[in-house]
Amino acid sequence: MIHKVRVVTHLQIRALGKLQLQHDEWVVSSFPTHHVEELLAYLLLFPRAKHSRLKLIDLLWPDCSEEQGRGRLNTAVWRLRKLFDDLHYTCDDLLFTSRDWISLTPPPQVQIDFVTFESCERQARIETDPVRQEVWLARAAALYQGEFCEGIYADWCLLERERLARLHLRLLGERMFSAMQRGAYDTAVELGQHILQIDPLREEVHRALMHSYRQLGLFAQAMRQFHLCTDLLQAELRIMPLPETIALFSQIAAEQSAGLRQKRASTAPNAAELQAAVAELQIASDRVNNLLVKFNFYSTTKGENL
Repeated sequence: MIHKVRVVTHLQIRALGKLQLQHDEWVVSSFPTHHVEELLAYLLLFPRAKHSRLKLIDLLWPDCSEEQGRGRLNTAVWRLRKLFDDLHYTCDDLLFTSRDWISLTPPPQVQIDFVTFESCERQARIETDPVRQEVWLARAAALYQGEFCEGIYADWCLLERERLARLHLRLLGERMFSAMQRGAYDTAVELGQHILQIDPLREEVHRALMHSYRQLGLFAQAMRQFHLCTDLLQAELRIMPLPETIALFSQIAAEQSAGLRQKRASTAPNAAELQAAVAELQIASDRVNNLLVKFNFYSTTKGENL
C-alpha cells in the first residue's frame, strides 16, 4: 500500500517494527506478497553481497523446482523494483542483478534504521563523556520502534531479531544505570519499568528499581518491587532472590521503620495509618526471615551435594 506523509528527501528504510520504505512524501507500508517482503529483508540484512539465485530460491521456495523458483524469484524482483518506482525512487544504484546473483548495495544517503541503531550504540560504547554518551544512547533507543522485521519468521530473521532485542535491552540498562549515576531517579524508574515489561526476570533491574525508589523516598514502592521480584523468581525459575537483593530490602525496611518511629515521636500520628504500616513492615520482615532460612538451607544442601 502506498500513501503520502511528510516529505523525506532521502530514501528511508525502517526494519525495526514492520518493514517500511519512505521516499519524499511516499510510503510503502505493505508489500504485494510476503515473499517480496522477505526477499527485501534478507538483502537488507546482508547488503553488498552477491547472493546466488539458487540460494535465494531455496530460502524463499524450498519445495519448488529450480525452474519454478527462478520464475518466482524473477517475479519477486520485478515487484520489488516496481515498489521503488511507486516511491518515485530509481533503484539502479541500489538493486543489482545478473542471471546468477542478486545484490542490494545501499548508497550512503539511504537511511536504514537498524544500521543507524547499531552505529549509535557503538558510538555510545566508545564515548568517554557521560553527557554525549547519553545522547548517543537516547538516539539509538528512539530508533528501536519494534522487533526486527515483525511478521517474518524465517530462521535467519529470528536470529537477527533476538540479537537486536538483546542489544536494545542492554542499551536500556546502560541508560538506566547512567540515570542513577546522575541522580535522575525518576528517569531510572521509567527505564527500569520499560526493561521489565520486556524481560520481567531481570533481578538486577528489580534491585536497581528498589534503590531508585528508596532514593526518591518511596519506601513502600521499593518494598513492593522486592515482593514482585521474589514472586516472579519463585514462580518462573523456582529460585530465591540473591543475597544482595534481600540485604537491600532489609535496609529499606529498616529505614522505613526508623522513619515511622521518627514520625511517631514528632507528630500526633494517625493511629490507624501507623498500625497498618507497622503491620505491613512485620509481614515484610517475616518474609525476609523466611527467605533467609530458605537461602541458608539451599546453600547448605547444595554444599553437601558437591
